[in-house]
Amino acid sequence: MKLKHLTAWAHRPGHRAGSVSTRYRIRTLLPGCIATLVGCSAPSDRAVATAGDHELSVDQLVELLARQNTVSNQPETVTALADIWVDYALLGILAQRDPSFSTLDLSPLLEPQLEQEVIDRFLTSVVTPDTALSEQALRDLWDADPPEDSVRARHILLAFPQGATQAQLDSVVELAIELRDRATSGESFEALARRYSEDPGSGPLGGDLGFFGPGTMVQPFEEATYALEVGGVSDPVQSASGLHVIQLVDRRPTTFESGRAAFRASVVAQRVRRADSVYLAALDEEAGIEVAPDAVAVLLELVTRPLADLSARAANRTLVSYRSGRYTAGDLLAFLRTRPPDFRLQAANAAEQDLSAFLRRLGEAEVLSTRAAAAGIRVAEERRDSLYSMTREQVIEAADTLGIRAVPFLENETGSQALDRALLQILREIAAGTREAISLTAVTLALRRDMNWSVSDRSVAVTVRRVGELVGSPADAESRVTPSTPPASGEAAPDSNGG
Repeated sequence: MKLKHLTAWAHRPGHRAGSVSTRYRIRTLLPGCIATLVGCSAPSDRAVATAGDHELSVDQLVELLARQNTVSNQPETVTALADIWVDYALLGILAQRDPSFSTLDLSPLLEPQLEQEVIDRFLTSVVTPDTALSEQALRDLWDADPPEDSVRARHILLAFPQGATQAQLDSVVELAIELRDRATSGESFEALARRYSEDPGSGPLGGDLGFFGPGTMVQPFEEATYALEVGGVSDPVQSASGLHVIQLVDRRPTTFESGRAAFRASVVAQRVRRADSVYLAALDEEAGIEVAPDAVAVLLELVTRPLADLSARAANRTLVSYRSGRYTAGDLLAFLRTRPPDFRLQAANAAEQDLSAFLRRLGEAEVLSTRAAAAGIRVAEERRDSLYSMTREQVIEAADTLGIRAVPFLENETGSQALDRALLQILREIAAGTREAISLTAVTLALRRDMNWSVSDRSVAVTVRRVGELVGSPADAESRVTPSTPPASGEAAPDSNGG
């Protein structure tokens, strides 16, 4: 069971003209019930999940899981299926009364992106590093520290399942090691990449990434690639995208003439980053930005349960303070709900100092947004309208792909019954591995807020127990997972209720 994410909905900060990287990634990370945080709803033994008047029963999930052998019989997996069902059910309910999704509130998803664009424009207006470089100055910098050779590589990407358990992470690692061994034993790397790689750009090309120079790829990937001899294959390398198996195809010296443009861009980007750092250090002191002592612990609790509700008191807890305001646990939870699973995986595995720095950047973002507004920097209405329109079209496309926007009726079937039938069939296909699940949680945030829904931990446990009784123990079921089809799971949340 694999999840596909609609990347056009992902947060994309603005870029400074002439820079090869994002100007200021404030909102990106560097390399039972929680009694004090989460308000839990009363569970039900009969329904694993509900959405409006619709219900996913224990019996339905038991029948579904007992009939196939590609998904592990674990609470995390059952919860993932229940969360997927909730998202699709809520969207299907809305589609029955509003097929164009004109009333779907996309602001929880898109406003953070627009806010980041405003921040980037503000920084560009107040931080003006010297980026003028004569040809001689550029050549002097090159001669003083010439870049490494350019390399050409192929890779196989194996993405981590959503909210992966340790067993599921292990299955991805096992497949990566298997592919490395097959490639080093003489099997065609190109053929393996075409079959197994989950990179939609390079996979069909046999994993070919073409030639690239230093600073082009994320650091772990780049370090592993440059350490290889031509023809060599790397051990599995982890990045935010998943695990990579890399083959070095070719290496060639980079001359000043061939690398001039990329080198100039990297020097300019370095100067911009240095100037931004100086400005932000002064901003921290001037604005009095402070991360609360327990903020990292709260972040780690919330990052594993982004769909859980907070009590009013817990939501009001201050995580980052500054002279003009504060950033709360409720603010953080709203932000985490819009992040893709790989972001939450990074957070769960990041060092404490990196998480603290991330929280500080969230505080900086609040201060910068306020200053940008005071400076009159706004998102043009045309830009806002275009982004909302494009995203709404993608929601329609996703709903049509799933077949939940206009479900055909069978004889004597009501619209509600037709949707129930369609949802259960989608879940069967996802569990069987014959359909990719499209992650819609970020899109359905507003629906989860405004409509009744629930996922019951108690019923999840009942489902796991009953499936285990039918097909063997949960541990036996786990062992049936093949490395080539690692299952995905959703957030391991306590009983959640959107009503």
